[in-house]
Amino acid sequence: MNRVSAAALPVWFWVFVAYLFLPLFVMAAMGFRDSNFIAFPIHQWTARWYGEVLADAEILSALWVSLQVAVYSTIIAVGVGLPMSFLVARTRGVTRALMIMVIVLPAFLPVVVSAIAIRMFLGNLGLSTGVAAIAFGHAVGSVPFVVIMILTRLSAMSTNLADAARNLGADDIIVMSRIVLPFLAPALFGAVMFCLLLSFEDFVRSFFLGGNDQTFPVLLYARLRFGFDPGLAAISTLVLIASTALGLYAERHIRRRNLGR
Repeated sequence: MNRVSAAALPVWFWVFVAYLFLPLFVMAAMGFRDSNFIAFPIHQWTARWYGEVLADAEILSALWVSLQVAVYSTIIAVGVGLPMSFLVARTRGVTRALMIMVIVLPAFLPVVVSAIAIRMFLGNLGLSTGVAAIAFGHAVGSVPFVVIMILTRLSAMSTNLADAARNLGADDIIVMSRIVLPFLAPALFGAVMFCLLLSFEDFVRSFFLGGNDQTFPVLLYARLRFGFDPGLAAISTLVLIASTALGLYAERHIRRRNLGR
């Protein structure tokens, strides 16, 4: 039995890898197809679709909107999540549990319910849809992850560091800027990268809150309604490469900082 398990587990792992990555490889290959429709086999290869999508003003505009939303929502999420993490870290018992429950609640709500609620809330305030509304909605979904990541890092921080600095005459500003924030830097960097990627791929909130400002996922959905062509495969592949590169850079940066300590 142990021998069977030892042989089956690697096979199961590679089946999972194939299940995960084969669709991505197929999508990337379709971007090089010299035809106006998606099908196998690929008789002729071309890179013209990549040139066309990079010159498509509508796609570039949607990518720019997505980038703006990602940056704004990340600033909001980190700006809200950081002080909330400090507050939660200082509480204990039932109060702490209740605070964490409230903070992480948006991560467990159905995204479509959250999007409709935010749309109605902004409408009652007289605020219109657009980039600001999308950024606010994305930040609501990102704050729980920011708080969890920072709290995890804070739990590994010894209180003796801050106490020693205060005993040496450092005030709260010095302790925060020279001890706490540098210690939290890996978690903050990871939270920023996660928020950027999470915002960029958030379709539901962008769809309900975007109005005339289309993000990339919303534009992709709109074009998919008229059929899947190699151009969509090409731009999706480029976005995949950029997202993967950003994620790998974030992982390597955090690992280097941790090893440096």
